[in-house]
Amino acid sequence: MDLEKKFSDFLKQENLAGKKILLGVSGGVDSRVLLKIASKIIDQDDLAVFHLDHCVREKSGNDLKFVQDLCSKKKIKFYGAKVNKIPEKNKEAYWREARRKVAEKAKDDFSAVRILTAHHATDLAETMIFRLTKGAGMLGLSPFYVSTKPFWDVPKIEIEVYASSNGLDFVEDETNDDVKFQRNLIRKNVLPELRKITPNLEAVFVRESVVFGELVKFVNEELKRGYGKYLDNKHFPLDKFLKLPSFLQQEFLRKIAKKTPSFSEVADCLKWLRGEPKGNSKKEVGGMELRVEKGEVVWK
Repeated sequence: MDLEKKFSDFLKQENLAGKKILLGVSGGVDSRVLLKIASKIIDQDDLAVFHLDHCVREKSGNDLKFVQDLCSKKKIKFYGAKVNKIPEKNKEAYWREARRKVAEKAKDDFSAVRILTAHHATDLAETMIFRLTKGAGMLGLSPFYVSTKPFWDVPKIEIEVYASSNGLDFVEDETNDDVKFQRNLIRKNVLPELRKITPNLEAVFVRESVVFGELVKFVNEELKRGYGKYLDNKHFPLDKFLKLPSFLQQEFLRKIAKKTPSFSEVADCLKWLRGEPKGNSKKEVGGMELRVEKGEVVWK
């Protein structure tokens, strides 16, 4: 696969040619390839890089310096930062939020129109499996936000081949091999076993994610067409809600949630609503608080 052409086509498709772009670069093989290709195609004045040091490993500061040196050689603007603390729980979620904040700050400073990352089809398969085990519904099985991921449908092996063919050096994060993290467990143990059944695993997950994405779009259009006024006003008559098919009830709750709720959260909330609760009762789903007031489900 010609990754350079794919990246160039992506810029044209997304109308990003000639515009300022910010790259998220960890220094690993995936983002190293993204930086290499982007620096060949995008003018250096229109390209910037951000890197977040998670401060988990003793030598993680070396990764930051590695990426900074790469940018210095290519005269690419660099934004680096370190996390302030390491939480006891939910580390991966904390790191994702920290990366998001650093990236948005750098994006604003550089006046970039978009942030691009090196997520690929193997990441997609891993994410879909992870979400499926949590009961994330159709939305959780839909594609990434592909407008920020030029290689979203490219298997990792293709990226590794490009790196090898071009003699690219990169850094290795040994924590990626630590299977105490659930995503690493999927990457290291689950995906290899699934490939024994389906060798072209990534192609299948890419195709299925598109199908789920189309289903999500259809369901959302149906909800908006039939119940848009309730969604806009953030209230829904309980009796009308209870007449919806169970499938639409579940997707409705996922739609209004602030973050993707687990299957158990959705099931618990539906059990509460189907019990026709009276006033002053409330329930939370995906970070969104629901109340029942005067026969209506209300949320903020």
